[in-house]
Amino acid sequence: MKLKDSLPLKIALMGVLALLMLIPLAMIQGQIRDRQQAADASREEVAASWGRAQTITGPVLQLTYKTEVLDDQQKKTVGERTDIVYPVELRYSIGLETQLLHRSIYDVMVYGADVTATGAFTIPAAYAGKELAARNVMVGLSDLRGVEGKVAFTLGEKEYSIENGSGAYRREGAALSEPVVLTPAQMDGTTALPFRLTFHVRGSSSLMVRPYGGVTEVEMHSDCPNPSFMGDFLPSSREVTAEGFTARWSVSKINRGGPDDTWFGVNLLQGVTQYQQTTRSAKYGILVILLVFIAGLAVELVGKKKIDLIQYLVIGLSLVLFYALVLSFSEFMRFPVAYALAALMTVAALFGYFRGILRDKTAYLLAALVAVAYVLSYILLQMETYALLAGTLLLFALLVGIMYLTTNLNKPSEA
Repeated sequence: MKLKDSLPLKIALMGVLALLMLIPLAMIQGQIRDRQQAADASREEVAASWGRAQTITGPVLQLTYKTEVLDDQQKKTVGERTDIVYPVELRYSIGLETQLLHRSIYDVMVYGADVTATGAFTIPAAYAGKELAARNVMVGLSDLRGVEGKVAFTLGEKEYSIENGSGAYRREGAALSEPVVLTPAQMDGTTALPFRLTFHVRGSSSLMVRPYGGVTEVEMHSDCPNPSFMGDFLPSSREVTAEGFTARWSVSKINRGGPDDTWFGVNLLQGVTQYQQTTRSAKYGILVILLVFIAGLAVELVGKKKIDLIQYLVIGLSLVLFYALVLSFSEFMRFPVAYALAALMTVAALFGYFRGILRDKTAYLLAALVAVAYVLSYILLQMETYALLAGTLLLFALLVGIMYLTTNLNKPSEA
């Protein structure tokens, strides 16, 4: 039977073959997910040793005093009550420096932050007449393992070194605490008691702040070029360059709501990882396969050449293996280089295969088409905003090509 007479069946079988290629493509995508999970596990291991995502809370004054309370039998007895005094003014200056740590073949971004908090407390006069059992300054942190070096605190004219850690504090996982001295003159309800807090903290992933002041101002600068500002408030001003960013927030108690319910800060991104890029490129795999199959069919119809289904299977598997090559190379080099190297190897291998099958210049055309398909796929990867539009237009172009190739299927053969 002539090729022209069996063309509908061959097109149907090629369609089935293209759908079968989704199986190895799914296997490649599963491998990408496994490698991504291994990378995430490595990041978690590093974070557990270096310091996890940090949220800074405070400083606040924790005042414990004796008062009458009701026991289980509803009888009055003397007990203790603890109140929190928030700063009327709170200003943070945070200098955040990132670095890459290596675990196996994975890079993990961590940071060290120099934190300076200044401001003032105004302690209500009601506490001057109470029998205070404890007066402590509290600074909440998510992970105390990230604290490095001395934590210095100045209240009024008295200096302290905060050396105590607590396992639980309000919304945060832990806290630094230290007893402080308060005189009756400092608790008259009008005296502004200035403070200064300085410490160095290590962490990973993100750094957040809770606006505990009546007015909270935060200035943060870092060498991270890919910040993602998060939380209940975005910066009032920001500047992001290739060398890093500077951001400023200003939040008052008028618009913050409850201080424990509000947070903001920055998530430090490493940019799009090689696994995200490989996953996105593999999503276009079936599109590349269809494009090459249609081109091969066009060569058969126009050039009177024959490509067997087994050969289409080999071509399809070669196109699928490309994504495994990209995944493997990208773990040891930058993604653009890995993509280019994998594309070069695949195009070269298919060019030799096309030459062996077709034995004429159409092999150059098909190899060039594969190269163009990979270039288009890479362009789609870079077009985050317009990727859907560009991909849809490319699919429409493929549909038009199929329409053109199948126009004459029902015309009778010439005698």
